Amino acid sequence: MSASLRALLPALLATLLCPLLAQGAQRHALLIGVSELPAMARSHWLPGPASDVAAMRAALLQQGFEADQIDTFSDQGQLPVRNAILARLAQLEKTLAPDDVLLLYWSGHSVLAPVYPGQAPAPMARRSMLLTRDSRVAGVSGRQRLENSISSVEIGRAIDAMSARQVQVLAVFDTCHAAAGTRAGDQLLWRGLAPADIGWSAPGQRANGAGAPVAGMRPRFVGFFAAEAQQRTPEARSTQPGQAAGLFTQAVIAALQKQPTSYASWAAGITEQYQAALGSFQLPRSAWPSPVYAGALDTPLWQSGSALLWPVRRLAQGWQLPYGLLDGVHNGDLFELAGVRWRAGGTGWNSTGLTLLAGDATLLKTTSWAVRKPLSVQAGNVDQRRLAELLALPASHGAALLDARVEVSVPGQPVRQLPLADASLGALPAGTRIRLSVENRGSGSVDLALAYLPQHGTAMRIYPALDGDSNRMPPAIGAGISRFERNFVITGPDFGVEWLALVAAPAVNGSLPRRFALLEQLHAATPTRGSDAGAIAAPELAQVARLSWTSVK
Repeated sequence: MSASLRALLPALLATLLCPLLAQGAQRHALLIGVSELPAMARSHWLPGPASDVAAMRAALLQQGFEADQIDTFSDQGQLPVRNAILARLAQLEKTLAPDDVLLLYWSGHSVLAPVYPGQAPAPMARRSMLLTRDSRVAGVSGRQRLENSISSVEIGRAIDAMSARQVQVLAVFDTCHAAAGTRAGDQLLWRGLAPADIGWSAPGQRANGAGAPVAGMRPRFVGFFAAEAQQRTPEARSTQPGQAAGLFTQAVIAALQKQPTSYASWAAGITEQYQAALGSFQLPRSAWPSPVYAGALDTPLWQSGSALLWPVRRLAQGWQLPYGLLDGVHNGDLFELAGVRWRAGGTGWNSTGLTLLAGDATLLKTTSWAVRKPLSVQAGNVDQRRLAELLALPASHGAALLDARVEVSVPGQPVRQLPLADASLGALPAGTRIRLSVENRGSGSVDLALAYLPQHGTAMRIYPALDGDSNRMPPAIGAGISRFERNFVITGPDFGVEWLALVAAPAVNGSLPRRFALLEQLHAATPTRGSDAGAIAAPELAQVARLSWTSVK
């Protein structure tokens, strides 16, 4: 072999192997549809999940999934029983490789039990229990237990384990978290049951009882959920076998067939399809479930990496961006797509008007995804830029969306309780304890961001605490209380001015997660999961609170 050829060999091998390495990541799917519940009344069975699984499988095959990489559990094949599902999840945890993709899909009933799904433990809260084919209620009244269901904690732990292996998990759940099993006419059947519907008197649980979720970081997780914690999601009934279908599943498939380029654009298409389907049944908008989207939505479909794009929308009154001051958008920012340029103007709390500057926009979609070029790029530390963004926001007015309070315990002094609002607590010595409590006492969900921002040291995100979590806080469910709590202790070693900051806005049905500027690039403080929810509300309401103090030794 000549010296020149020997020198070229490494580069030649790299050229030949690169396509193979790029294609090494595999796509897997675990599709679960629970239609029949043999241990429960036939009135609680759902005709749609079996056909949902078949339709989803066909759609994934069209997307390039290999048939032998799609596992299905339904009444028409491998039965969707608890142990079989958990065994397959455990096997996938061990066999999936970094950069592999897993689509975890579930269609069927869920039941609310004490403790919200994925939320920090709180009195009278709830968590979801997914019913499997072998689910049943055992015991006598007052000492009953729901057997063979799969809890949100178990699903969450499986996702955490796969995320730790650098697997990209896409969870698509066409279920609901219902506090009551209302049945509706108009050929709709609601996918949710109350404990009483299946003959289960769900006991209360201790606030910090066993089984509380312990979550890990999920930097590559994406979640599509058909309804919020307090809502139900319907399926379209049919007299023909195999023709019933979940409306959310149909929307997921229809939006996927339009070949979206990212999970964010897929989610936007799902909302459009879902709301059109709900409207066709002439349901009042107040009864529409709001899909919730979470995680790394800017990731290209079935790939890794991300590019932050902004959804520019063409409305009857002109171009608009569904983000505003709370998201770090400013008048004068430019947005560009394929030679088309817009300039931001009239920026409000939650939305921004756009003026078309150049280019032919006639061929663009109703929602197009543009690159943002801020009016000015501030130099310096990321945390300091977040702090500057926060302090530059104007004060909010009107009634507060959330009841946010702090309890301050200075050693040797009486405990002080006061609202979390624009104010200063003065000097606080090391050892001071601060307890933060936020409650949503309204009837609608609220998008919420909480952060700790010191003048010196590292800023920390408080809510949502983890990458991949939704920043929506649900309203109270039934007799429960929607509450988030966190405790802090002033310890140093960095002392000086510190802020505890809150920004919140009404959640909008079907909207993508807020890009609160307060949270940009902040890491989590502790491993506690956030919560999901949402509602239709006035577009320009907001709540901003900046509570400061000076920590001293």
